[in-house]
Amino acid sequence: MTLAPTLASVEALYRKAEREAYRAYHASKRLHKADHFFNFCVTAHSLRDYFFERKRIPKRDQTLYHQQWDGSPALVAVGDIANTSKHFTLRSSDGKPRTPRTKRVRTVRNDFANVFASSSGDLHTIFVRAPDVTVTLSDGKRLELYFFMEEVLKYWRSYLASQAIPIRRQSLSQLMGQIDR
Repeated sequence: MTLAPTLASVEALYRKAEREAYRAYHASKRLHKADHFFNFCVTAHSLRDYFFERKRIPKRDQTLYHQQWDGSPALVAVGDIANTSKHFTLRSSDGKPRTPRTKRVRTVRNDFANVFASSSGDLHTIFVRAPDVTVTLSDGKRLELYFFMEEVLKYWRSYLASQAIPIRRQSLSQLMGQIDR
């Protein structure tokens, strides 16, 4: 029995990660952006456990999967962020504190373009300065929030498809929280 009935599969958890990415990107307040970004990282990192459960892979056989996933600096960052927040500090297997492999996460302000369509179909652009998050990965690559989350989601969507777990995309209204399903 699951205590999270709407997250009963790896596909459902992936779609939750998409929703968290949407919320993080569209949050207009720095604190809310950081909250949703953290939730995205925890959810995306949890995809590992859901995958193991789906494929019934016992703990003793999981090492090679972790090694493969740790080849992606974006997945390493997701794990560092999720585990640092969960456990306050990262620890190695012997219990000693360890340094995160991710070089930096910071909140910044960036320029964004909001595009609106009038009732007549004319497009209007309003430029705004808003909170954003940047992540500097273990390989030194610096990604803004949108591109970081997109890289993580693209990795998982491709990986799961390669394991015969295709992800059905959710509708925009579901993604935005306009329908309750």
